[in-house]
Amino acid sequence: MAFTDNSDLYGAVNEAGINQVVKHLMQLRPSLFNYGTQYIADHPELLCHPIEVDPVVHLRNNPLLTVESPLPVLGTNNLINLNYCLQLVETKIDFHPNNAIDGLPPEIGSLPEQHFVLTAKACAGIGCPDDKFTDAIEDVMDRLYDAISVEGLLGQAPLTHARPTTPRLPNPVTIPTRRLTCFCLQVFALCHIETRRVGDRFIFVPKLDRIEIVDIEPRGMENSIECYVEQVIRVGLLPRIRISLEKVVFDQLQIVDIGLKPAAGVPNNPAIEDDELKVFIDMEVS
Repeated sequence: MAFTDNSDLYGAVNEAGINQVVKHLMQLRPSLFNYGTQYIADHPELLCHPIEVDPVVHLRNNPLLTVESPLPVLGTNNLINLNYCLQLVETKIDFHPNNAIDGLPPEIGSLPEQHFVLTAKACAGIGCPDDKFTDAIEDVMDRLYDAISVEGLLGQAPLTHARPTTPRLPNPVTIPTRRLTCFCLQVFALCHIETRRVGDRFIFVPKLDRIEIVDIEPRGMENSIECYVEQVIRVGLLPRIRISLEKVVFDQLQIVDIGLKPAAGVPNNPAIEDDELKVFIDMEVS
């Protein structure tokens, strides 16, 4: 049967093509997938995972990572900060049947028909100082708060007594580090795609069925992190990447009024099968 026997238009994208495009994007625009403080940007050898980049990145002096503010130590009024990095080092998509991603976790199980799996490996690291450095910082903070406490007591003296000047707070300090304490997490997301009509348009709506972060203990912490990541994906990310059929195919075609709708003679549309995402579309020209 020809691809367009039951529709006017047919389109498909293979999982291998998507994974290759994402890999090239990670090599050409590493700053979209790597984040850290300025100190880490100046010392990329401290990163938790080496960044594989295309030579053009160095030729054009493009950044390896997006610079973020240091991580404040709670309770210090942002006076003490730590260096850190956050990296997305690997991502893949696998359309049914499962053959592009090895070893799905038991919580995901086998890949159901008309579903796909996304996996991503994320690594993070914090520049924790050694005990001697922490002892020195603690001594400075003790003396600072001793001065503040003394000022508070003397401030209750009679007005005839001169009050000392309020202690001047030091400038914020980001502690340098010789290495990061790193960890990596593997995340799996089981998803499918629905087609929804909104007014006179049809849109693709990706839906998350289940998310699993591998091997985090204790179980309560794993459940909490999965809960938060699920909310970010379902409420924050997926609504932003809905794709209208008109914009996919005819965004640049303005000379005629073309109406697009999913073909009715296909059992699954879009179809996730044979390692591809397939779309069958009928059109009406007015």
